[in-house]
Amino acid sequence: MDYISKIEQGLFSDTYLGDAKVKLAKLAKLEVQDEWDKLSNSTDVNAINDFVNKWEYIENFINRRGGNFDSNELDDARNKIEIIANGTIVEDFNNLKAIDDDYKRVTEINAFIQKYARNSSKTAKDYIDKASELLQWTQENIASREAWYKAKESDTIKDYVSFISQYPSCRYREEADERIKQMKGDLLTDIKRFPFNYKREDMFEYINSKTLTYDDLVTKSYILTDKGYNHIMRYPHLWDEQRALPVSSLENPHSQEGNTDIYFFGVPGSGKTCVLAGLMSLSGQLGFDFDPRGEGGGGPYATELCNYARSSMLPPKTDQTFIQVIDCTIDDEEHNSHNISIIEMGGEKTRDFAFMQNATSLEDLGPGAAGLLQNDNNKVLFFVIDPTNEKYVVMDDGSEQLIKQDNVLNCVASLLAKNDKLMKKVTAIHIILTKSDTLGEYADAHVIEDRLTQQGYKAVMSRIKKICETYDINKATGFQVGLFPFCVGKFMPGDVYTFDETDSLKILRVIQANTTAVRQKTWGERLKEWFNS
Repeated sequence: MDYISKIEQGLFSDTYLGDAKVKLAKLAKLEVQDEWDKLSNSTDVNAINDFVNKWEYIENFINRRGGNFDSNELDDARNKIEIIANGTIVEDFNNLKAIDDDYKRVTEINAFIQKYARNSSKTAKDYIDKASELLQWTQENIASREAWYKAKESDTIKDYVSFISQYPSCRYREEADERIKQMKGDLLTDIKRFPFNYKREDMFEYINSKTLTYDDLVTKSYILTDKGYNHIMRYPHLWDEQRALPVSSLENPHSQEGNTDIYFFGVPGSGKTCVLAGLMSLSGQLGFDFDPRGEGGGGPYATELCNYARSSMLPPKTDQTFIQVIDCTIDDEEHNSHNISIIEMGGEKTRDFAFMQNATSLEDLGPGAAGLLQNDNNKVLFFVIDPTNEKYVVMDDGSEQLIKQDNVLNCVASLLAKNDKLMKKVTAIHIILTKSDTLGEYADAHVIEDRLTQQGYKAVMSRIKKICETYDINKATGFQVGLFPFCVGKFMPGDVYTFDETDSLKILRVIQANTTAVRQKTWGERLKEWFNS
């Protein structure tokens, strides 16, 4: 073979090429017979396999050059490998399938594949493929079992759905399906009952993971409207749909002389912004209108809030350094025009005030607060409270504090009560409870009072009532504070809602009833102004 190769490479002449090919065929016949005589009784598959590999190479060398090497011994060797392989491989493979311990089976399968990797028989190749498939199935079985234990430990519907999506054909599928079926009913009931507990990201994850379907949420349970469902899918995060609200840039905001100032106090997250959004959306009703370019500077803020409410979108959290003053007008029932200033006190400043040591100045409520609160305008005070929970907030120094809204209300009321000039200008004090749909279907003043009492507001309410008695405030209601439930619309889980003006209109009527019409100046006053000018 080496001689013939060198002739083909041009190293020797081809004079004896034909003789070399004849000689090679004769020698190969003799040698293959000799080797097979020594090996024919062996059961060593690897030795026989080496024999086959060697002589298949020689066979190919001769036949490619026009020779005819047809060895019965090579055929016998192939048949013997097949016979040995069929018996041993099939038996070994069946033993693999009989192993109960998955971890042990993985080890034995790897050993099986390694043992027969050099066996070129068709049987060996077929069963190595089968062993590889069995290995993959066993490894998935191990993984599914570990995942199943984790899913059962967390025991949430999301984890069970995730488990099934990962291992759809595993042995635990039926049990997982049954658990999901049991939990889905409870989940839908809870979502329907407490929609505020399920934020946008929660609902998107339920829908996106196929834990809850359109059929579950819209068609069957009416938990979401079609519009609400599509809104969640379009905006998976609440901030996806929100634009930053304009902030006030006036360090010393003012309200025009002769206006009635309507104040809204509340901690961050109390729902104060939603109340204002609902009010701004009512422009045109009860003769109410806000000036988008008013001197108070809050016109752009009011415009954006109006857009949010009319689009049934929740406004983002506002971080106000300065106080917002929105110039507005409203008509009374006799169609007399009332000039009012709607004033939003920064929630962060109100919160910070409650944590200040020895805070005694109105200016502690924020830059410009003292100037506004001490002007000569009549005032209506609204305290906005979220009754669903207390809130932990991060303070400016990085520390975390629990906001107890009754403490904040108490601190603000105490400060205001100590300012005699201010309180003589207050015509009404009211409390707005946001997220009123969490209070039950019929959230009247008695329901609100009970909730406030349960949450520790009784002492604060008594304090405010004494303030009202001292300064002749809320006289028509026996000096009781007005309690008003408020929801900006029909809320659904995922922070989506359908705007409903009902509660906003009630607050607007309260404002209408507690403001005074613009008094026309007398001839003498106008003459005096003319001389002074």
